[in-house]
Amino acid sequence: MTPYQEVRVARTIAADPTSTALLLAGPTAIELWPDLRRTGEQGGRVLVETGLSSGEVSTGRVKALPPRRTATAFVTRFESTGDAMPLTRGTLTLSYAPSSGDGLVNTRAVLELVVDGDDKLGVGVPDLRLHALSKGFLENLATAAEARNRAA
Repeated sequence: MTPYQEVRVARTIAADPTSTALLLAGPTAIELWPDLRRTGEQGGRVLVETGLSSGEVSTGRVKALPPRRTATAFVTRFESTGDAMPLTRGTLTLSYAPSSGDGLVNTRAVLELVVDGDDKLGVGVPDLRLHALSKGFLENLATAAEARNRAA
């Protein structure tokens, strides 16, 4: 199936990949997404509401796998779908990044989303909006990881 939309955003985080990955292993990881609220859980999927800021609230389901360690990174895979959104698959890769000269370890976070090409509903998230939400997620992840890193 050909995707009708792909988004790739990246950011350097001033924290190590291991502690950053730990933030994604818990139930609060979903709350790092802007404009999204967790409402429950059903059948191994997290139930969410989206579109909160616009007032056009829709419901969805998210399934996220815990971060998996590879030889060079931590990789998290997830997918979401809902009553007013097509199937979206995502991968977040957290790898070691060069230090900024302060001797601390940094993380290179790369988020890739692929929106299913079969948008039967015709209501996919506009490209710019999906890109902004993706950047917002990485910003929220960085804020949480860096705060945790400073506290340690």
